[in-house]
Amino acid sequence: MDQVVVITGAARGFGFALAQAFMRAGARVVISDLHADAVAQAVEALAAIGPVRGWAADVRSLEQMRMLAQRTLQTWGRFDVWVNNAGLASPSGELVDMAPEDARRIWETNALGVFHGTKVALAHFLPRDQGTLVNIYGAGSFLRPHSPAGLYAASKAWITSFTRTLAKELRGSGVRVIGFHPGVMPTAMLTHVQVRGERGEERLRRVSWVLRALGRPPEVPARRLVELVAHNRKPFVEYRMLRPWHVVMGFARVLWARRRGTYQDVPLTVEVLPPHRVSLDDGQATDDIAML
Repeated sequence: MDQVVVITGAARGFGFALAQAFMRAGARVVISDLHADAVAQAVEALAAIGPVRGWAADVRSLEQMRMLAQRTLQTWGRFDVWVNNAGLASPSGELVDMAPEDARRIWETNALGVFHGTKVALAHFLPRDQGTLVNIYGAGSFLRPHSPAGLYAASKAWITSFTRTLAKELRGSGVRVIGFHPGVMPTAMLTHVQVRGERGEERLRRVSWVLRALGRPPEVPARRLVELVAHNRKPFVEYRMLRPWHVVMGFARVLWARRRGTYQDVPLTVEVLPPHRVSLDDGQATDDIAML
């Protein structure tokens, strides 16, 4: 695979596994993440496989995404694949307990980050009439309710709608669009979490067995995505790693383990934050707001 691949949010977890998979297929890879020290450690680990570069960049900033693209072009003259992988799932909690800053942070990272990455990728792809843009789906992408991860799920639903609309608008442009759902992975995003309120914590711990039933190492979906990029030439592809038979088999394994007394939950590190509340009793309404 003689291609240059840019992956955001790739210092650890699925993004790191994806960088490994692309490099083992022969690609040159550029990774980015929020913290420079984490990027440096990841680049050092990946360098044993092949050519790799990395820079700290915040997907919430269009200018930082533009600089990431520019540095890639200065290094290798082009990029062929851009993967909008950076995402944030924490804090979680029941929606009534979430704070406005939680919603803003998740939205700006997951949704606005994809928008920014897409903008800079297309600035390079469209003049060349070629390129592959990959957006990473997640829980909520197909409009099923996901408590206590409602904010995260809503952001992923937005990404699905955005990706489908983008694919329609880019039809005939030479740019391929891939929406890829990697399934459930026991990475730090899901095992080291913040949650607001006791009810959110209870919900989180009740669904922790899903990680045991459905979780697969990130290397598995990473290899599959590399195969899609390398061999599927359709202009728009949506792919889900988690299929109905995986769910049935996973739940059956958990039930069998419980029956035999060998079942163990996936360990979770949970920080409980206070629920956010809006008070309507701390003052009297004034006439400054026009009443309709």
